[in-house]
Amino acid sequence: MKRLLLLAAIGCGPPPDIAEQLADLPGVTVTEWAPPADFKPLEGYRYFDLYFTQPIDHDHPEAGTFEQYATLMHKDADAPLVVYTSGYGASWKRKLTEPATLLEANQLSIEYRFYATSRPVAPDWSLLTVHQNAEDEHHIYELLEDVYDGPKIQTGGSKGGENSLFHRMLHPEDIDAVVAYVAPVITDFPDLRYATVLDDIGLVDCRAALRALQREMLVRRAAMEARAMADAQYSIPGVAHAVETAVVELEFSFWMTRGEKACAMVPATTASDDDLYKFLVDTGGPAAYGDADLLEYGQQYIWQDHLELGYPIWQHAHLDDLLMYSYEDWSAYLPAPRPAYDPAAPRGLAAWLATGPDHVIFVGGEWDPWSPGYPAIPTDAQTLVYTVPHGSHWSSGIYSVAGDQQLTAINTLRSWAHLPPVAAMHLSPAPMGARAPDATTMMR
Repeated sequence: MKRLLLLAAIGCGPPPDIAEQLADLPGVTVTEWAPPADFKPLEGYRYFDLYFTQPIDHDHPEAGTFEQYATLMHKDADAPLVVYTSGYGASWKRKLTEPATLLEANQLSIEYRFYATSRPVAPDWSLLTVHQNAEDEHHIYELLEDVYDGPKIQTGGSKGGENSLFHRMLHPEDIDAVVAYVAPVITDFPDLRYATVLDDIGLVDCRAALRALQREMLVRRAAMEARAMADAQYSIPGVAHAVETAVVELEFSFWMTRGEKACAMVPATTASDDDLYKFLVDTGGPAAYGDADLLEYGQQYIWQDHLELGYPIWQHAHLDDLLMYSYEDWSAYLPAPRPAYDPAAPRGLAAWLATGPDHVIFVGGEWDPWSPGYPAIPTDAQTLVYTVPHGSHWSSGIYSVAGDQQLTAINTLRSWAHLPPVAAMHLSPAPMGARAPDATTMMR
């Protein structure tokens, strides 16, 4: 933007419209999104769909390219730019994230390589790595530098938060700060820190009710499978496997997505088949393991876990006598033969975070079942870590941090974005501790 303003100042005319600036970027296709009649645009914002041409392999650019999808909410080229990554497909596409709201910022939401629409025709899954994704994002930051030269904040929840922390470590020159929500850094496969997590969080009575319900669902397996068949196609790996996986994950899913307020909604074991199945679906149902979701998100995530991101294991002894499949064996879900696991990337990230890097805000939830993997981050005035009491994976954000701490977090973030402090700011519940809207329960 500075270059464009300089040209305008020496008589070359006003800077081009933002649509022209984006269209002039090399290897970028841009379309301005026209809101439909039932959509209420935010005042002052314009909406764009962007496609960035990326090397399939940044270490061997001659190997070809693919188009990476992103969405942009543009307000002012001089305002901060918040870059959101879910770690999956593009989400928060037409709605501001919490950091973008706090900073009245522009917002770019980037789809992760090889997820959803951002993939080659025949992906080489060995290139679905932290390194390759970081280079994708770095290329985008470089392209946008002449459009947005103000402060840049990267954010995300769960895998997207972990991804933002990875980017801060690998390309610190790109961004001024990171706001990471409920972001576990899994350092093994399996990560045994999770072995007792479901005994350590939540309410005892609620836990007992959930475990009894899981057993009842497996006893009524045939009824659950019949209902699941109406919701999705299951050729990967089959409806029986998908239903069983969803049932084994029910307790973890409950504390991840719903939390203590939903304990009163847990059905009795005498409830009807329909009521049991509805609760399963509302908490994270088997359709998440159907073909559509697996092809768009699930197989990619499972591949990354096996390759380098790791995955937890938690006890499910109360179900073992009713299981047909090993919950720990995910080979039926993989898009290719199981890769060799290398934990160097997440272990490197955990070690870097243990040094207390500046300009990081981390928000976690006390009752988030992913919390055993939260990284140890020393705190000071430039590195803030908060834990939301009884917070779940989907309900932990700056908005839910206690009053004085909330204002400290907001004004610290604003200082990193070169904005003045505020005396007070009311935040509505818009938690960032989520994953892509259609991602499976197993995903962080």
